[in-house]
Amino acid sequence: MLSHPARCCTPVPGDDVIGYITRGRGIAIHRRDCPNIVSSPEPERLIDISWGQNRSRYPATIAIQASDRVGLLRDISEVFADLGVSMTQTTVTTNRKDQTALITAVLEVSSNEQLVRILGRIERVPSVHKARRQR
Repeated sequence: MLSHPARCCTPVPGDDVIGYITRGRGIAIHRRDCPNIVSSPEPERLIDISWGQNRSRYPATIAIQASDRVGLLRDISEVFADLGVSMTQTTVTTNRKDQTALITAVLEVSSNEQLVRILGRIERVPSVHKARRQR
């Protein structure tokens, strides 16, 4: 059956998921805590699903808050490289007044467990205050 991960909540294997039967596009896979599913006006289109054994990669967006410094992005990129994770997109916004940086990155991950490991390693990088998955 045709299925695809929903763009609004970007589920990855390991997430608690639910299916939404679309019109003409198969089943959209959502995280159960996705705001679009929680407030669904058509609950009869929701179906219970689970992850299969597919070993492909899924996009996951993370946000990193840190004190800005020379080499910060390099150190974070090294974590991705050490863990064998591809970064497909990144944005860095710095605030010169308070010397902070907000880094948003899209990673190609294979599971929720891998994403948790990545976030834990990033939080150990010097100057990083917080790393979390973005919804």
